[in-house]
Amino acid sequence: MPPISRVVLINDFSIARGGATTLVLLLLRLLRSRGIPVTMIVGDEGDSPLFEELGVDLVKLRQKALLGGNPFRTAISGVDNRSASALVSDWIARNDTPGTVYHVHVWSQILSPAIFVPLRKVAERTAIHAHDFFHACPNGAYMDYRREERCRRVPLGLSCLATNCDRRAYAHKLWRATREARLYAAMGRDVPWGKIVLIHEKMIEGFNRAGYAARLLQAVRNPALPFVPERIAAEQNRSFFFIGRLEQEKGAQDALAAARLAGVPLEIIGDGPMRAELQAQYPEMTFHGWREQQEIGALIGHARALVIPSRLPEPFGLVAAEAAGSGVPLVLTEMAFLADEVVERGMGVACNTQDNAAFAEALRTMAAMPTEDMRRMSEKAFANGMKLANTQSDWADALLDIYEGLLGNPSSATQPAGAQRSFMLA
Repeated sequence: MPPISRVVLINDFSIARGGATTLVLLLLRLLRSRGIPVTMIVGDEGDSPLFEELGVDLVKLRQKALLGGNPFRTAISGVDNRSASALVSDWIARNDTPGTVYHVHVWSQILSPAIFVPLRKVAERTAIHAHDFFHACPNGAYMDYRREERCRRVPLGLSCLATNCDRRAYAHKLWRATREARLYAAMGRDVPWGKIVLIHEKMIEGFNRAGYAARLLQAVRNPALPFVPERIAAEQNRSFFFIGRLEQEKGAQDALAAARLAGVPLEIIGDGPMRAELQAQYPEMTFHGWREQQEIGALIGHARALVIPSRLPEPFGLVAAEAAGSGVPLVLTEMAFLADEVVERGMGVACNTQDNAAFAEALRTMAAMPTEDMRRMSEKAFANGMKLANTQSDWADALLDIYEGLLGNPSSATQPAGAQRSFMLA
């Protein structure tokens, strides 16, 4: 078995704009801390000083994300970015060795499905990290945004194609379906890909529905660190908190409406396109803007609970583990993949957060909970919160085990990714 000689991380962005890239950069640090050489292939300018600091070989496409620019050119590039394909192909031709492992992360904003064509040559040594459902579902979430309900359709089946589930327009849905078809074609029918790494076990059903063989899929939960090391005495606090991007699907607007109805204070940590509108609409609430991890730890010390009202079924809410592991109970949507565990472990409550009355009632109940009951819930959150996630070390170990498996005996761990997917490509 050849040893791991290098890991090639492939990601749209070099600077964190969301949770996925944050995790990629964390993985980069963890691999380098173990002395493993890393090459990072990015779609953007690669401006972060982190790469030079860590001694990382950086390969940059120097392009911008899909939003903005010429719509026609963007539409073509988003489906088939030939420049990205050529960049990856050239690196493989010049640098690949039997001990090189490839780990693909986010590709949907710059790199496009085109990168999987050159990666076929090294498919057995390639892991694909599914931070969302874009490898299975055209809109990346198995969500009908128009009806605001989960989608149970087969991706790219007739029912899927006939349904306008996109938050923008049906034309955008058809573009995304075209991109998904291009993804399946780029991956090929008979190519033995290494592994698809899922961030929660409940994602397996969605990938099976899209035609991926069970043996190709492996769940490795994201790593998390609590915001603070000691338990936050939630029973002494009044404020509810929301942490996240202020955009439609994250549901901050639902949290604010429910908090007003319940008559409880809500503090918002985060930024995004809806901030100005929400801040003007809810002047009685507190908006902190975006904060670094250490700053969040200081603010959340007076939290009674964290609300997670996402309007889509989040595969893994990192902030849920971070807050619960700090002793802050959770009020989260029933659709969250972590909801069952949170309720079963007594760490919080789940409700229909898109129903303002039900959401407000959950907030009232937690606000009025007797001190001893609230303390016990906080203690259960503190004791069990980190069980929702991996430690950073365990996460790195699990990924390294996958890499070594790909180098050791890839054929026993995989099944051709397109073998069960031919009906989609016909």
